[in-house]
Amino acid sequence: MMRKLILVGLGACLALLPTLTPAEGLSPEETRAENENLQDEQTAAAEEPSGEVDDEIVVTARKREENIQEVPVAVTVVTAETLEDSGVVDLSELQAQVPNLSIYPGRNQSTTLTAFMRGIGQADPLWGVDPGVGLYLDDVYMARPQGALLDVFDIQQIEVLRGPQGTLYGKNTIGGAIKYTSRAMTDETTGTISLTGGDYGTTDFKASVSGALIPGKLRAKAAVASLQRDGYGTNLFTGREVSNKDTVAYRLGLDWLPSDDVTIKLRLDHTEDDAEPKGLTRLEANPFCLLFLGQACDPLPNIFDTQSGLAPLNSTESEGYSMTIDWRINDDWRFKSITAYRESDTENNIDFDTTPARITDVIATYFDEQTSQEFQFIYDAGGDFSGVFGFYYFDGTAGGLVQNIFLNSIFGTTEGTTDTESIALFGDGSYAINDRLTFNFGLRLTEEEKRGIAFNAGYSDDTFSTVTAVTADYDKSETFTSVAPKVGLDYAFSDDVMGYVTLSRGFKSGGFNVRAQATAFPESAEPFDDEVLTVAEVGLKSILADRSLVLNLAAFYGDYEDIQVSTFTSFDSDGDGSDDAFFGNFLNAGNATMQGLEVEFDWTSPTVYWFGLSGNLSWLDADPDEFLDANNDGFVDTQVISNAPEITGAINLNFDFPAFGGLITSSIGYAYRDDSVLTTEGGPDPRDPTRPLLPLVQPSFDTVNAWVSWLSGNGHWQVTVNGKNLTDEEYLTNGYNIPVLGIVQGSFGDPRTVTATLGYKF
Repeated sequence: MMRKLILVGLGACLALLPTLTPAEGLSPEETRAENENLQDEQTAAAEEPSGEVDDEIVVTARKREENIQEVPVAVTVVTAETLEDSGVVDLSELQAQVPNLSIYPGRNQSTTLTAFMRGIGQADPLWGVDPGVGLYLDDVYMARPQGALLDVFDIQQIEVLRGPQGTLYGKNTIGGAIKYTSRAMTDETTGTISLTGGDYGTTDFKASVSGALIPGKLRAKAAVASLQRDGYGTNLFTGREVSNKDTVAYRLGLDWLPSDDVTIKLRLDHTEDDAEPKGLTRLEANPFCLLFLGQACDPLPNIFDTQSGLAPLNSTESEGYSMTIDWRINDDWRFKSITAYRESDTENNIDFDTTPARITDVIATYFDEQTSQEFQFIYDAGGDFSGVFGFYYFDGTAGGLVQNIFLNSIFGTTEGTTDTESIALFGDGSYAINDRLTFNFGLRLTEEEKRGIAFNAGYSDDTFSTVTAVTADYDKSETFTSVAPKVGLDYAFSDDVMGYVTLSRGFKSGGFNVRAQATAFPESAEPFDDEVLTVAEVGLKSILADRSLVLNLAAFYGDYEDIQVSTFTSFDSDGDGSDDAFFGNFLNAGNATMQGLEVEFDWTSPTVYWFGLSGNLSWLDADPDEFLDANNDGFVDTQVISNAPEITGAINLNFDFPAFGGLITSSIGYAYRDDSVLTTEGGPDPRDPTRPLLPLVQPSFDTVNAWVSWLSGNGHWQVTVNGKNLTDEEYLTNGYNIPVLGIVQGSFGDPRTVTATLGYKF
């Protein structure tokens, strides 16, 4: 029924289009003039650098176009120029550029996204669990993490919204939202091509072209990226490389302009990741190696090497389609419709023990598909009130099969699907009380129905054909409802200084534990509740020092309720008094208080025009109020909140001056991250039952990056050299700690790399 309503609504929108007046495109003479003006502007910029910072960055954080310095939201924007100059390959490299952001590839897959903002996110990639930071590609929500660690190409900008975004963005944006916007099209024919080479056999190729098929009426775009790199390490058992990159992606676009007031955008994106599995390395010796291999399995000297005996398999294919109708109804009202479909399929073998023995081998497949529809009505009459009102619908299915081999004698599966149907009504507006004071308010009402189906079983052998025990067999539905309000005030102290205060709420969907072990723990097959975060935030947006300094501040205090935690819990399966088994538990583990401070700055010297400083600094205090002892074993079921370093920061020395008939830009950046807890453990330590099992922690570390780029005077040619992690810092991004199986392992961040890029734009 809902799909029929959506189709009827789209049909009504399209029926209006033929009645509107066609627009005229640019003439060839006008197009040539625009090209000449653009080249003149680029040359002038190279010859006469400005001492003022650029404060005209436009964002759509509130689903309407606004200057970033006038939006009462903690938002960071990374432009295409910055991304290209600094050689950013994928979203994981945003970590040093955004306050209180932790982002990295999940599990041992190079394109699975794990993101935490202000200590809030979700590391578990299975289909029964939702992310805590929402990712949007051209305003389309990507519900699953597989294939969501987007590669950077065909990019206009990335907006990172910090804090709960429940009013405008809905479920699963409790920590924040990341908005990836691809490059917009114009009638002007433009294109880019670049080739990157460097350490570890890096060979990246990116190209795009766009322009008018019919001037003023039809535009098209095609972009492609091939990202190839040798592995950082070697599987010493098989001789194959690990932690390489092998991604091919393309995007296609078509803009139809049937009238002056209507634009219809069609988009297609496709990504294939066929890299070897990301290398997992042992942090401690696995004691079971003596039993299975007759020798010890100590940690390897090279942190990127492994000794996996499991056949390497890591393949993710994802694809998305969308249609956006943008209709300027009149001078006051604008209508926007976003219709989208996405799907992905993943195969992934994970050798958790990282040894030739079959101690903990996992063969996993995932799949998902989603359909979404959003209608927006945007009002701005140039008066005291402006806002956006809308409707959102989401229908998705995610599932998979995970085959587990434990100690080469225990064989089991996790299998099932999670169906989600979500409907929301939302509104967000601003009312100018006077010339300086504005009242901001919003509300979102969401109703979501989830159906969880699971069949988890034990089998007689590794053919997984004969069931010996059923540990979970359920087909259950649960309806979750949410009210996400927002109220606030912003005050313009001057044309360049604005302060704001907001009180907002966000939530992350409840669901079902797909790893349930209902035989030993019946409650594990019951649904878990939504997470809810209520945050008070005070912020300042300012342009100071004769407009040479942008300084933005945000301070927040939040109440974080019903925190969803994924833990691997040991238990006694045969009643002999010692833990000899474990299962993946998922539960609401308690509440926490979240508070912090974030500073962002960008300064350009008014006297030494070629020099500037930029960076960020953040402080985060994430303290658990309480945690539950769900299995009544006398130990809390998780120790801490993960991925929440107390202090993070970065500072960049930026240089920008004319040379060799063009413009040289360069930057040297230093980034620091405090101690970070990477895992959430539960129960006593099987090696010493009188002590709790403690999580893995990455101690504080720092990194240094640098780049230098030359842009020709006509803006066509660019040569860039990038150096990343120049001090070759060794740091963990994630890991697993399951001592009942002897597993203490992790995955490390990229080593030092140097690359060079040659690019051409027209």
